[in-house]
Amino acid sequence: MGHTSIVLIAGLIFLIRYEPPETSVEFNNAQVVYWTCVLTTVPILLTYLTRKLTTLRATIVFEILSLGSYVYILYQLNLPEFINKHLAFLEMVHHSREIFFLIPLFVGLLGIRVVMPDVPLRRFEQRWEFISFNFRFLLLPLIPLLVINVVLDLTHLLPETVQPFVVVGIFLPLLVLLFVIAPLLMQFLWKTEPLTNIVLKQKLQQLTDRSGMKYRDIAVWQTGGLAIANAAVAGIIPRNRKIFITDALLRNFTDDQIETIVAHEIGHIRHRHLLISCFLAFGYLISSVLFYQVVMKPLKPLLAGYPILLSIVSILFFVFYFKIFFNYLSRRFEHQADLYAVDLTDNPEAFISALENLGFFSGLPKLFRFVLEIFNTHPSIDRRIKFLDRSTAEKPSIQRYRKCLLEVKVLIALIPIFGILIFLINW
Repeated sequence: MGHTSIVLIAGLIFLIRYEPPETSVEFNNAQVVYWTCVLTTVPILLTYLTRKLTTLRATIVFEILSLGSYVYILYQLNLPEFINKHLAFLEMVHHSREIFFLIPLFVGLLGIRVVMPDVPLRRFEQRWEFISFNFRFLLLPLIPLLVINVVLDLTHLLPETVQPFVVVGIFLPLLVLLFVIAPLLMQFLWKTEPLTNIVLKQKLQQLTDRSGMKYRDIAVWQTGGLAIANAAVAGIIPRNRKIFITDALLRNFTDDQIETIVAHEIGHIRHRHLLISCFLAFGYLISSVLFYQVVMKPLKPLLAGYPILLSIVSILFFVFYFKIFFNYLSRRFEHQADLYAVDLTDNPEAFISALENLGFFSGLPKLFRFVLEIFNTHPSIDRRIKFLDRSTAEKPSIQRYRKCLLEVKVLIALIPIFGILIFLINW
């Protein structure tokens, strides 16, 4: 479901770069409402008909269609102007009210997910759980946007000379805060209960003691009828950190398999992957400023009057950074965590069988095609198993995964270099 967030964020970029069209057809209020409803509903209806008439499950196609409808609503129906006109009484929070501009896209993406679920939903409770999860899943990227807009509305009251410094001074701590409160965000997606299996809890406690990882609690995700088998560790601060295990994992995996899966998640902590991800997010902010100075600024006069094209260039940079570069690092992080899990538990057979079971319960193909894998955060199950098989040969190419990766060192070195370049360009 990660591509859903990408489509939603692409819509955010179109919205951020929105410029009122110089010439457009005039619509009255009733026409704007009518065509907004029609254009939002059509991709949902096409998704429903496709599910009924074929076995095709290309949800991303309909989500992109929904994005296209949204862009049309923005530029041809001039939705922001329509909303601003009717919410003029909220002028003091003109940034915060931008959240209303995203309603058509949000409804479209949610509707597509509801009519074409990833898993069979046979009971009303399952369908409701699925709708509730996807609603919250789509809401997550909008929460930071709302917080940022509230900050912008508050800083609007300050003198213009100090506004940029205040925004940066508030925004950077907010970025770190997202990684601090990650356990709360995880609980926002799923309700949790304490782990009551005493034997398993003791095993996991012994495991974390051996690893030296500190944490606050072990919680069980209640995924209900969706039966999602997964585990996670969230929180960069030890006293706030939590280990999450889904109820489906407890029902369908042995204690030894669960132990190795949790050891894999501990590997992410021991290799500081959460902290590195925080640097990656900050790296995007720095590199996007540099990208604007070097690429977008020269393109702006060339594409004057074509704000949609400028938005597409910004989206392509975002996709490259997070779907190619970030996912490239993420797949190596998974190999590091896999190797750590085997080293910590000394039970490769249990971990490999756990990987095979995860692939079965998650409905993942055992082997990705190369084109699909470069856009994925995880290597294929087959590739991960082969990697672990090769690890017994003590090859230098495998041993480097036990240390800080060269790619990470290069990234950390590039961030201050990009900062210096931005300073020199603006000097």
